[in-house]
Amino acid sequence: MNGVYAFKWRGGALETIEEMDAVHRSDLVDLDNQIELAEKNIRSFTAGGAHLDMLLWGERGAGKSSIIKMLLTEYHKQGLRAVEFRQENIAELSALYSTIRRDSRHYYMIFFDDISFDRNDALFRRFKSALEGGLEKRPSNCMIVATSNMRHMVPDKAADTNDIYDRDEENEKISLKSRFAINIGFYPMRKEPYLRIAEHYLNKFGLNIDDWQRTAENYAMDRGGRSGRIAKQFAIQMLLNNS
Repeated sequence: MNGVYAFKWRGGALETIEEMDAVHRSDLVDLDNQIELAEKNIRSFTAGGAHLDMLLWGERGAGKSSIIKMLLTEYHKQGLRAVEFRQENIAELSALYSTIRRDSRHYYMIFFDDISFDRNDALFRRFKSALEGGLEKRPSNCMIVATSNMRHMVPDKAADTNDIYDRDEENEKISLKSRFAINIGFYPMRKEPYLRIAEHYLNKFGLNIDDWQRTAENYAMDRGGRSGRIAKQFAIQMLLNNS
């Protein structure tokens, strides 16, 4: 594993990610607060100190996964490693723990990207149980990091019913979020930060376009709303249009 810092869990073993999608801090515009919350945790983690599981939740394309990639890019020299792990493989988490225990020199983020569960999905109970932990102690050099477009990861209808049993079921589903001690929210993007991100990428691509703000806003509205991802796509579209 020397020199490699990103993996996928596949077929009961770690599979190397040969080309990591590196993200740099300079490309994460208007995410200072979210970065600070996550970085404090990672800094302590890679120093062998206290750390907590993290959930990054909120709007699509807002930078949730990008922050995790940026932290891995910056902290892998301090021993940080990441393992992409699919939620449907949650029963294999114990096997991954055994692998991590054999590598005490590094610090592993077990990364669940874009997790969600259907209303009647029994998988969420296994997932929640795995986070709570049973008799097996989790390795001290690993933490769980997840992203989700939904705050609770399971559709919430508890407020719409007065039935106590329905409420108990819904509260159990909502309680999955509480298993992550650090919750970092990403909210709908206003016009100003959206334009700042678009301007960042236009400058990065060396583009000088008149009245680009109106074009960028129209581009976002045509695609259902503003986000950092849409801002970058707009700049790439302008690059293609002017090539």
